[in-house]
Amino acid sequence: MKKEFFGLLIILLVIIAGCTKVQEQPPLAIPEGKFTGKFTRLHLNPSNNKIDTLSANFVITFSAATGYAVLSDTSIVHAGSKGSYIVDPYFMQFTDSTIPAGPVPTTGKTHLAGVYDYYYKSPVLKFSRTTSDTLGYSYDLILTP
Repeated sequence: MKKEFFGLLIILLVIIAGCTKVQEQPPLAIPEGKFTGKFTRLHLNPSNNKIDTLSANFVITFSAATGYAVLSDTSIVHAGSKGSYIVDPYFMQFTDSTIPAGPVPTTGKTHLAGVYDYYYKSPVLKFSRTTSDTLGYSYDLILTP
């Protein structure tokens, strides 16, 4: 009796497993359009252990055909980066065509280049990056009509 019960139980579990629906991943949302918001640069000064903060209003456009372009005031805090970008479910990678090949500069104006963690659910786009133990960048943006 026990063997028959276990046999029926196994057959029942196989039938249930075969009938369950596999949840498909939603399509990857790729940012496109004009986004505005705030850029913040945090730097831990190792000599005094204080955090230096720079922030600025930030405007950027994304287009699958032409890439990205920073449109905000680029005179002090952020460079006028432009170039290509790619996304996957966890990261955005920016290739800034305004800087020479090699490592991304970490002094002077900030360039939008490299790999960033990101969150995008229209209209909100957030991405951030930490380049060392002492330097981090954060972008909090909203899609504008």
